[in-house]
Amino acid sequence: MNDFLKPRLFYLYSIISPSQRVYPPRFLGFKYLLLYLLKLLFLTCILLSTTAHAQSPEIDEDPYLDTAAANEALQPTKRVKSAQAYMLGINYGLNPVIILAPAISLSMYWDPLVLGLEISDSDTLGIWEKERQENFGTSRFSGETQFIKWFYGDNFYLMAAREHRNIKLWSRTFNRISGKAKFDMFIETTIASVGAGLLRFNDIGFLSIDIIRYNIIENQSVKIVEYWETWTEIEGNRDKLDQNIKDRSDKWIKNINAPTGFVVTFGVYF
Repeated sequence: MNDFLKPRLFYLYSIISPSQRVYPPRFLGFKYLLLYLLKLLFLTCILLSTTAHAQSPEIDEDPYLDTAAANEALQPTKRVKSAQAYMLGINYGLNPVIILAPAISLSMYWDPLVLGLEISDSDTLGIWEKERQENFGTSRFSGETQFIKWFYGDNFYLMAAREHRNIKLWSRTFNRISGKAKFDMFIETTIASVGAGLLRFNDIGFLSIDIIRYNIIENQSVKIVEYWETWTEIEGNRDKLDQNIKDRSDKWIKNINAPTGFVVTFGVYF
């Protein structure tokens, strides 16, 4: 041990200048560890500064972007610029009257309500004229609907309506070998209904869809105007004629009282 340590101790504590000394390997490892720690600290500072900059609320505005207009488009505060507006449109959908005669819609928007009136008449604004004549003969379909819609949210609304439907059928016949007859039928019904739908405004127009109108109250009447009949003279009674009139009346009442669904209304407002 003495032979091994003496020359080394003598070498370490000799008068050689500090710049020429040779340090043990453990001192080199310590120096490299400090260097790694400094690098790690530097990278951490860079990451923290980048995160802080990303979370900074001060963001340079795009000079070509109107911030106010963009916010208004993305997050509109009102459905329409004004809280009141008049609406004029036309609607069409699954309704016993409207399906043959699209309705004119007149209404007023008064946030959050829409009050209006729908009027339809096959003689004024009718479609499928040829098909109507072939299937129903000389006839007229008309209706009038008073409604109120209440917005529940931005575009969804609940509605209540009172509908008056009218069907006039002229020159109905019931001709058999045992008798003949000719008469007119006038069917009227008044319906109270509730429903729901969607309405959307754009710059100058609007589009609404009544998804369903469910009937809750019905009041109907059928009026028969006879021109002549031979059943009483030939058969001695008119039971078959009366039964035919009753069957036709029940069928038309059932059809005219059908619920309304998927009525699309589009138009302008001002």
